[in-house]
Amino acid sequence: MEKSMAVKVSDNIHDDIAFAILSKLPLKSLRRFECLRKSWSLLFDNPHFITVYRKNFLSKCPSYDDEASFLIYIHGGKRLYSLFGERFENMVRLDRPNIVSRQYTNLTFLDFSSVNGVLCFTEGTGNKVVLWNPTTKEFNAIPPSPFESFSPPAELNFKAAIEFRANPILHGFGYDCVRDDYKLIRHTCIDYCFPDSSDLLIGMPSDRDLSLLQDKSLNPFWEIYSLRSNSWNKLDADMPRCRQYCNGFVTNGVNTDGVCHWLHLDSENNYVGACLISFNLRNMVFTNTLIPSFIGANWAKLMVLNGSIALITYHEKITTFNISVLGELGVKESWIKLFIVGPLPCVHIPIGVGKKGEIFLRKKDDELAWIDLNTNTIEELGFKGNRYNWRGQIVTYTKSLLPIERISY
Repeated sequence: MEKSMAVKVSDNIHDDIAFAILSKLPLKSLRRFECLRKSWSLLFDNPHFITVYRKNFLSKCPSYDDEASFLIYIHGGKRLYSLFGERFENMVRLDRPNIVSRQYTNLTFLDFSSVNGVLCFTEGTGNKVVLWNPTTKEFNAIPPSPFESFSPPAELNFKAAIEFRANPILHGFGYDCVRDDYKLIRHTCIDYCFPDSSDLLIGMPSDRDLSLLQDKSLNPFWEIYSLRSNSWNKLDADMPRCRQYCNGFVTNGVNTDGVCHWLHLDSENNYVGACLISFNLRNMVFTNTLIPSFIGANWAKLMVLNGSIALITYHEKITTFNISVLGELGVKESWIKLFIVGPLPCVHIPIGVGKKGEIFLRKKDDELAWIDLNTNTIEELGFKGNRYNWRGQIVTYTKSLLPIERISY
């Protein structure tokens, strides 16, 4: 009988080969391999591996095509510009949306990017929310919510005039692919005030009356808007809200594939419990992900980098940016600090980011510039702001000729 031949196969893979393979994996997959071998659990302590992983990570970022542009909004002069080209060498001034009621009203844009070519902004103090397609110049004003109005409890018996005001903060805008619907989610508080202080001398409310004003009807609540039904509905959810907002918008939110993300940062408590909140517009479920400590950072923003959620922080004293990428929602340990950019003493303040990791900023000489993560170099855009009235935003959008009510068709 022919002898059987035993072939010994090594169960070990040489580290160089393993590192080459692992350096091309998504973060979530890479984290799962770390438990298989001790040397793999220390990959991000290896400078050579980090360098290779960064290069591979950035190489997968989508490139800008002819349909992609940046929109720059300068608050001081109320000016809009379209920025395009492989290195943002082309700039064209745009007309403000026709729906804007006054020439000098400020606009505030939600998120760093559009949803299928549509941008969301508020006008003035944030009471008016608008969807706008810069390509077709079409806009859609979102109707007010019926939950914004509030009647005082009937038991109140004081004569002083009282006013109730809704204070809604929009947290996200995105597409629900299951229902083919575009949705907005916001957190609303009902505040009250006494417009005429002289009335209080006549009918000063008692402690009992003031306690009635604090009943459950005045509790903050979440609500969601459906473009398909053109209506608002209350949402039964107990989610942490974003504490950073301007003119009715959170200033720390992004959207990925129908999931709205925002940061919950409590500076008054030294950022204890700081987390990323991710709300899925399809199943109305949210995920809470604790975030790494960033004590000492003067500026923190969410961004989408190569399809992944990333947290970018800026430390003014050392003029350095740190970028951490999240591997898996709900898993704090899956955050990885991938990029450290700086020191950059010429930086005054960041104003936005691009989908390939570009960091747009205002320099101390008021020039608008951007940082290329591939080369760690700064390039100016040939635009200078007003030193005394310079505040701006930059958002990405993809040109789309579809009407807003048929965005996805």
